[in-house]
Amino acid sequence: SDDEYREFYRHIAHAWDEPLEIIPMRAEGTFEYQALLFIPSAAPFDLFMRERKAGISLYVKRVFIMDDCEELMPEYLRFVKGVVDAQDLSLNVSREILQQDRQIRAIRRRLTKKVISTIKDLTTSAPDKYATLWGEFGRVLKEGLISDGDNRDALLEISSFASTHDDEKLTTLREYVERMKDGQTQIFYATGESRKAIENSPHLEAFRDKGFEVLLLTDPVDEV
Repeated sequence: SDDEYREFYRHIAHAWDEPLEIIPMRAEGTFEYQALLFIPSAAPFDLFMRERKAGISLYVKRVFIMDDCEELMPEYLRFVKGVVDAQDLSLNVSREILQQDRQIRAIRRRLTKKVISTIKDLTTSAPDKYATLWGEFGRVLKEGLISDGDNRDALLEISSFASTHDDEKLTTLREYVERMKDGQTQIFYATGESRKAIENSPHLEAFRDKGFEVLLLTDPVDEV
């Protein structure tokens, strides 16, 4: 039940917030595993600390193996909590073995794609949930644009940016492109410490005069 999911989330995440989204998975065939993932509704205090722990626990045939299995989720999805129960791994598996394990890499790929596709679904099915998620974890998700070439296009689809088009509402790149003027072939952006600082920049005047929309990027990761 929903109550049991919430209770389980709080137990494994050591958190008191409600899960924003619950993602159950079951894979059969070459690699059999079950996974239950949670996207939190609030960022943990240690999201950007080096000492923070990964959020996925690994079980093999329901036997607990380890708490914070970094090999099961990429760094930029470190806010995702959950458990994975694999059927075919050895019970005495070590972190060193996990780094080389073909099955673990395959599970990681599938979990990553599933989380990204779930977020993409939220953009249309639950815009309020998506807005909460992006507000809490957008800065972390954008790290994936640098580190995960395989999923870069999918990550760009779920990314939102402040823009001169609207003072409050964020925009996607797809929406930006739909609004582009005739003859415009590029997406224009400016980086700075705050929206106000960028808007006061003399560089923006020329774009305003010509009616070009400019993305306003203020997160440290945006520079990269």
